[in-house]
Amino acid sequence: MTNNLRAYEALYIVPANLTEEALQSILEKHSRVIEEQGGKVQKAEVWDKRKLAYPIKGNTEGNYLLLEFQAPPHVPSELRRIFRISDEVIRARIFKKE
Repeated sequence: MTNNLRAYEALYIVPANLTEEALQSILEKHSRVIEEQGGKVQKAEVWDKRKLAYPIKGNTEGNYLLLEFQAPPHVPSELRRIFRISDEVIRARIFKKE
């Protein structure tokens, strides 16, 4: 099973007004989703707070979060679905690493 794991990177933005505990909780929640689907999280970190180029969902600033993980091919689509239905995620991108 482990031979079909691929490397991915998820970069997403959450509101700037969240506490450090809330940010860690969000990272843990999304890491759990990856692990429950058979993946492994290599890195889960809060990058920094930045001003957005344009307002998104009423936010002008956001905290950037990064998840680097290895997972079976179906996991990114499940993670994307969860990002879309999560109120706290402003914007998200998942990249396949080379």
